[in-house]
Amino acid sequence: MKRKGFLALLLMLPLGLSTWAQTDTLPEGMSKDIRTPEGLRALVDRKDPRFVIVDVRSPDEYAAGHIPTAINIPDGVTADMKAPPAKDKYMVVYCHGGRKSPAAGEKMLANGYKHVFVWGGILGWPYAREVSPK
Repeated sequence: MKRKGFLALLLMLPLGLSTWAQTDTLPEGMSKDIRTPEGLRALVDRKDPRFVIVDVRSPDEYAAGHIPTAINIPDGVTADMKAPPAKDKYMVVYCHGGRKSPAAGEKMLANGYKHVFVWGGILGWPYAREVSPK
C-alpha cells in the first residue's frame, strides 16, 4: 500500500512543478549573471537602463521594503499603470518567497513583454532594502 501512495505522489509531482517554473526569456546568457543575490546586486549597482526590476507584491509590502531601484507592479499587471515600462525592457521579477513571481512573469509575457526573468523572492535578498515613504 505504501508503494502505491509513493507512486501516486511521483505521478502528481510534475503537476505541482509548473507553478515553480523559472520564466527566463532573456537573450542567451544574460540571466546567468543575475541568478544570485550578488549578481542582482551588481545589476542594481550598474543602473543599466535596459533592465527593470519589478516587485510584484502588494503596494504595502513594496513600501515596507524592496530591492533598490525596483518598481511595484502588483501581480505583474500593468493595465492600471499610467506609464508602464517599455515592452522591450529586460524585466527581472520577484515577489516575497518566489511562489507568485512565476505567475506574474507569465502575465507579463502574455501582456507583450518580450524579456522576463523570474528572480524569485525578496527573502533571498540579503542586502539592505529601500523603504518607500508613506
